[in-house]
Amino acid sequence: MATRKRPREAQARTAAAGSWLALLAAVTLGDGADTLRAEVRAHGLREGAYRLVVQSYDASDGRVPGRDARPVGSLQRAVTADELQHGVHVSLLELREPAGAPPAERPMVVAWIEAGEPNLEFDGRTARPRPGNVYGVARRDMGGDAVHISLNRTLAA
Repeated sequence: MATRKRPREAQARTAAAGSWLALLAAVTLGDGADTLRAEVRAHGLREGAYRLVVQSYDASDGRVPGRDARPVGSLQRAVTADELQHGVHVSLLELREPAGAPPAERPMVVAWIEAGEPNLEFDGRTARPRPGNVYGVARRDMGGDAVHISLNRTLAA
């Protein structure tokens, strides 16, 4: 009996994915799904509970996206100042248009923290940093290594 060959593109994508989340997304959601790994750090924070929000965008002009921008991936999670000082590793599931959509020219990731516990009923897609939030922005490559984000800016009013 002949063995079934997988297309070359599928082999490369699965091998490059590197995580169970990526494998699950590719198998269940197809070409429109991808994953992003990020490490978020912040120094000099007061002790206490924080809500970390991480969003990925296919294209941006380098600024924090406005209310009308739609992230392709988002995540929120409870973190502490100590965890952020040592680095918080997260994986986001990104949902895009099916294959055939043009790739983004300048994909980016935005992360910020807010004081208090996260509202887990809220998925983080419509969240935007507010004045006074500590945030960071990073450019990213499509596929590849994890993105490193340092929360070192404060959003002005």
